[in-house]
Amino acid sequence: MSDPYANTALQILEGGLGYPIPSAYPYEKFPPITGWTGARGGIPDWDQVKVWTEKYPDSNVLLRMAPDVIGIDIDDYDDKVGMRTFLGIEKTHGVLPFTHASSARDFPSGIHFYRLRPWMETNKMRDPGEHVEVIRFEHRYAVAPPSWHSGVRARYRWSEGITPQKGDLAWLPTEWYVHMVRSCECFEEERQQRRYVLRRFNNRRPGDAGRAQALADLDMACGALAHTSEGGRNNLLSSIAGRVFLYDVVENEVLTAVEVARILTDSSEVSGLNPTEVKRTIESAWDWAMREGETG
Repeated sequence: MSDPYANTALQILEGGLGYPIPSAYPYEKFPPITGWTGARGGIPDWDQVKVWTEKYPDSNVLLRMAPDVIGIDIDDYDDKVGMRTFLGIEKTHGVLPFTHASSARDFPSGIHFYRLRPWMETNKMRDPGEHVEVIRFEHRYAVAPPSWHSGVRARYRWSEGITPQKGDLAWLPTEWYVHMVRSCECFEEERQQRRYVLRRFNNRRPGDAGRAQALADLDMACGALAHTSEGGRNNLLSSIAGRVFLYDVVENEVLTAVEVARILTDSSEVSGLNPTEVKRTIESAWDWAMREGETG
């Protein structure tokens, strides 16, 4: 299909899965056109998507989830062990019901789509485990069929051969929701470590003493990052970076933004995080700290 966006975007929108956003460049999965993804992104209506089908016909379809839909993305190829993680979670929290999925690789690698009950809050969800990610309204997007994956040189496809509607998706079980909002005992040690790190960042002294304390705390936080489960590392990095920037750079001026970014980048990459994702997370944390500092 030569024009993936033009031929499928309106059908996906009308089916209720979410909001199809064009890629900025034809047949690429990154970046999306700006202003339409993330928690503060705009929500396109039918008229807007219709305009995009005419302006970006050959773009990939980057699907921002509807507020009551999530994607569970399993990476199980090369050295990635998403299926092992997934089966481990199922053993503890129950088997996920069959649902529609999409992938450009061989299944089970791919994004598995689920409906949410009205009380399930996507903004509280975090990645459930190693090489298994959650795609939700506020964070990430799915690349929907028939988009092109340049890395594997194949088109994305639906597991059942047709574009599903929201009503075709299985409901996410409560046990899995509890796991993804990290309310189960699986993450108790990680929660305690996070609380301890962030409490110290909230009690910073000024001047040279504050700088020494900030560097010591930053070193301790980097150690915590290295020992956090893979599914939680980027979330912890975001928490650490935001608070270090806010308290130690913006408010107390005991560190510089450049040295904080360098230390966090080096530590994160050693911990196994993707460099591109690390860069985006640190930039997002800096933007948040600047906004908080202006209004604090």
